[in-house]
Amino acid sequence: MVRLLWYLVIAAFVGALLVGASYAAAYSAVGTLLGAPPPKMGNRSAELLWKGAPELAGHPRAWRFTFGPTMIPGATSVKIWVSPTGRLLRTEPANLPGRLAGFHDRGI
Repeated sequence: MVRLLWYLVIAAFVGALLVGASYAAAYSAVGTLLGAPPPKMGNRSAELLWKGAPELAGHPRAWRFTFGPTMIPGATSVKIWVSPTGRLLRTEPANLPGRLAGFHDRGI
């Protein structure tokens, strides 16, 4: 019985490490997209959509980062979907990288 409990503790620890590494990879991808220095993005929330992202084609597992209200002109709220391995899947608005480039070009 003690051995089973020990295996459960080890499995939970390994699972927590994997989720933490996945979050770090996704957060890094979002940081790369937003650039340095990042614009003021307002309130941020991150959610692991383990059963799949219904907004995306094929419903892949993904991290969804939601920001709002932002300082980016024409994008008061922003959603960014990133795979658990850190690959950018989709942004809303779709032209967010272009808006961010224009935002950084103005030096704001």
